[in-house]
Amino acid sequence: MLRREAANWLARLHSGRDPQIEAKIRHWQDADPRNAAAFERVRRSYEQAGLLRHSPAASPLPRSSPDDAPRRAPAYALAAAAALVFLIPAGLLLLRSSGSPFAATDVLMLATSVGEIRQVTLGDGSKVTLDTNTRLNVEIGPSRRRARLTQGRARFRVAPASAPFIIETKAATVSSDGGAMDVDRSEEQSVVNVLAGSAEVRGAGRSSFKLRLGPGDGASAAAGKLTPRREPGLAADWTRGMLQFDGTPLPVAVAEANRYSERKIVLGNGLDQFRVTGAFRTGDAVGLAKALAAAFHLTLKPDSAGDLVLSARHRE
Repeated sequence: MLRREAANWLARLHSGRDPQIEAKIRHWQDADPRNAAAFERVRRSYEQAGLLRHSPAASPLPRSSPDDAPRRAPAYALAAAAALVFLIPAGLLLLRSSGSPFAATDVLMLATSVGEIRQVTLGDGSKVTLDTNTRLNVEIGPSRRRARLTQGRARFRVAPASAPFIIETKAATVSSDGGAMDVDRSEEQSVVNVLAGSAEVRGAGRSSFKLRLGPGDGASAAAGKLTPRREPGLAADWTRGMLQFDGTPLPVAVAEANRYSERKIVLGNGLDQFRVTGAFRTGDAVGLAKALAAAFHLTLKPDSAGDLVLSARHRE
């Protein structure tokens, strides 16, 4: 019961709908130390890699595609007016609740851990694939489809509907009536690449400047400015667990590979001139480091933290 109640509070916190929610949560936690402990356990589960979903308990579950079928797990009825909980591989948690203030809207909190890639089918038929170490909040309703990418990268395959699908990052807002696009957020900028269909991109702030993007088009947004860009080939297969490089500068290739591994590749001085071409499995930092060392005649040694250091060989 405490776990279900804590999950409800966490969902309300991430929805951003109640400006007083933090004070209400503190009041609930202070009422009983067990409340605070239960909330912390649920919060950790979400941060490690979780999905928390609110929708009417009486409504049917969204249909999964054949690719999603192996990921489903049995459901356990907990209470008619409380929740149904599903445990899903890779630490994803699905909670369906009645009596929710969002009775007509599905509110989802999605997360992946480092090295994990996961696809989720949304209530409107759209599909979203979360890249490694990604955080995404989604609202799907009859007249509102909105996602906020707070960290990482996601691929959106937007199903046609009467309402446009809005994707927000710190630096940009993306709107699409249908199509496929990658949206990548870092602290400095946001990058949008359209794979199919079309999308409109606006910069953050009061600027009315916008770009209309078609297949193969992209844009980067930073500090309220939008810049058109085309970057074919880079990380095109990331949703299948592959990194694809074509003449990519070594520091850029290593930074992309490091997103998928707790064990990092570290470059020594003087290696900026090398360029990488090839396909590599995500998460295989050791294999990539060995391949780079062999290709460019570099020295490979682990440092005290266990990271993999590539450096130029000293001439004798």
